[in-house]
Amino acid sequence: MNDGIVLIEGETNETASVCFFAVAGMSLMSVGSASASMITGGDILSQFNLVVLGNLDSHSHVDGRTYVGGNLTGSSADFFQHGSQASASDYAALTVGGNITGGDKKVNSNGNAVIGGNVESLTMNGGTALIGGRVTSRANGRVNQGTAVTIPDFSSSLRDYSLALAGEDANSSVSVLNKRATFTGLSGADLSVFNISGSLFSQLNEIQFSVDPSQSVLINVTGDPGRIAANFLGNYSSLQPNLLWNFSDATNINFDRQFRGSILAPQAAIRNSNNLEGSVAVNSFEQYGEVHQPIFANNFPTIVSPGFDVAEPPIWPLFAFALAGIAFFSVRRRRGVL
Repeated sequence: MNDGIVLIEGETNETASVCFFAVAGMSLMSVGSASASMITGGDILSQFNLVVLGNLDSHSHVDGRTYVGGNLTGSSADFFQHGSQASASDYAALTVGGNITGGDKKVNSNGNAVIGGNVESLTMNGGTALIGGRVTSRANGRVNQGTAVTIPDFSSSLRDYSLALAGEDANSSVSVLNKRATFTGLSGADLSVFNISGSLFSQLNEIQFSVDPSQSVLINVTGDPGRIAANFLGNYSSLQPNLLWNFSDATNINFDRQFRGSILAPQAAIRNSNNLEGSVAVNSFEQYGEVHQPIFANNFPTIVSPGFDVAEPPIWPLFAFALAGIAFFSVRRRRGVL
């Protein structure tokens, strides 16, 4: 190898130049495709079971992938509990931007972890942890500390996505009878959109849906709901991955009962004392109940999936450049031009 040119025994320098053009073009293509675009809000919800932009105080477990932008605290907690059922992603099973303190935090199902700060206690059950800081107490399993790590920032993508969804016009209705809310979807629509006030939850003991199981459902909630203590009626095995609650401007939510559907509340501090079923994306979280899969399927129509991502560098011009180099030297060779 000489100055980036691959010399093949028995070939001329002309052929080597052709190889250079091809390798250079392919190398540039690799760089272009490796420069991943900013992940969109819908993509985040479809890859992570839990996203906390700030701090997570955890005393329970999360089935799928978890992201914490700030610190991870609390007593013993488990992550990637059912990693075999998690959606495909290039992100680690557990990502923490700050420090991990408190009781032992376990990463299961051979999942990997990326931590920006220091770690007090961590157990890796099959995977590897990359730690930007140091282990201050103990770490079990494969750990690489004091290494350079990159922590993505999901805040802008999630907040912009939430605001865009909040701008969707309602096409479906909700009725309340005897403290039971019934959400009735628009027949034949790909997406049923409901707009409700957060204060509605204080009037409810039960929630049910009357929608086609193949439909996607968006519920925009305006204002702080406070405590949510309504029980969900019915079977949600089909609806759950396609049901999203968008609390775009909420700042405080207390989930007192099992809650069905993914939760997007990028401004809110939340607390749960029962299980949350679906993707959860919030500002901060006091977790006393489990967070379960299946997560958000990201099947909403494109009209409510705005392009807040940054486009990847185009690679086709680079590929054309490589082919042009090969063609150029092939013509010169046939003509006997050296």
